Amino acid sequence: MIIMIRVNVYRNNTGDILGFRLKGHADYAEEGSDIVCSAVSVLTINTINSIELFTDEEFECKTDEKKGGFLSFSLKGEGTACRDAQLLLKAMLNGLNDIQKEYSFYISINEEVR
Repeated sequence: MIIMIRVNVYRNNTGDILGFRLKGHADYAEEGSDIVCSAVSVLTINTINSIELFTDEEFECKTDEKKGGFLSFSLKGEGTACRDAQLLLKAMLNGLNDIQKEYSFYISINEEVR
């Protein structure tokens, strides 16, 4: 069985990122030494913290370690987000794509329009 981090990114029909969901663990290395899980965690958590700190954007965030490394983030707006939140989310996705290019066996990114 292949274990990896699965990332779903949700966009509206104009291309704005509305949210994302992460599930799984990379299993690149032992717990505490897994650079892929660490990199993904730092990017996503820093993005959420930055949106909360630097924007007025309202969002919902859920985590559940019992579900095998689960993180869900969604903006509460009417299908659009402020430019600052979009910049932060696009920067996060850029970083995740870079990780996927280097460690494609351990992370999968899927984008879908909602």
